[in-house]
Amino acid sequence: MATLPAASLLDGCAPPRSLRHTVRDGVLLIPLGDLSPGVNIIRARGLPDKLLIDRRSDDTHMVLVLNCPHRNGPVSFTDGKGLKCGWHGSTFDLDGNVTKGPSSSGLKRCPASVEGGFLRIAVG
Repeated sequence: MATLPAASLLDGCAPPRSLRHTVRDGVLLIPLGDLSPGVNIIRARGLPDKLLIDRRSDDTHMVLVLNCPHRNGPVSFTDGKGLKCGWHGSTFDLDGNVTKGPSSSGLKRCPASVEGGFLRIAVG
């Protein structure tokens, strides 16, 4: 289970971190130093939705698009254990899998890899 430091940064009233990041040619590059261990919520120019980046203890990264596949509602981080759609109440685990409908499919995952001190996320 991932640790979740600074959860106060993730609550609905706090602005997303890393506003200076921009998508170029379908790729988002984020310096690893900008990511804390655990959950990070990122908004980037060129993306309509926020991303959740879970920097795990084994130094792998899970990247999810915070948009519900049911009806394109906004998804937010909830209680340190999961995610919830604000429109119809679908819930998801930190791997993006549905834990409660009405959504019948999980959140979109973006491929990510570490390259030269950056997390490279394919978003396009």
